[in-house]
Amino acid sequence: MVKLRNAANQAGIPIFYSPHYYTEYEYKNWKHPNQIDKIMFDRKMFLKGTWGAEFHPDLQPDENTFVLSPHKGLSNFWAGDINIQLRQQDIQNIILAGMSSNLCVESHLRDAIENSYDVIMIKDATAGAGPDSTPSALHNYGFIATEVTTTDDIVKRLSQQS
Repeated sequence: MVKLRNAANQAGIPIFYSPHYYTEYEYKNWKHPNQIDKIMFDRKMFLKGTWGAEFHPDLQPDENTFVLSPHKGLSNFWAGDINIQLRQQDIQNIILAGMSSNLCVESHLRDAIENSYDVIMIKDATAGAGPDSTPSALHNYGFIATEVTTTDDIVKRLSQQS
């Protein structure tokens, strides 16, 4: 992820972070949790203001980073401002990576494709919980994404643009 972010910065490509967090009020008052919500809520995994909702120290947002509104479901396209933020920057092509491979990342991929974006998935810059989640997500990426490639490949391609 750090290599991708650095390559995008060098190529002058804006970076978009799609955070996931909940407030204490949301934890107390969520009425219709799905199974992943129940796991997250039992552990308060993404409680705003705690380490679970912070960006990794090596991936802190910088002047080239758009921090989107937090998505409350699996995709920012349904519960956030990603679509308008991308459109306001005239972005058509998305390079996608992040966590969790078979949940949020795959949901963002599916929704981006449904919204007519071209999406390059970075298969070695995503991971999921459990031994089966990432392989199954990678299998799906091959059918859904415009292209699936590696960090090293996209870094090389971006360096040729700058």
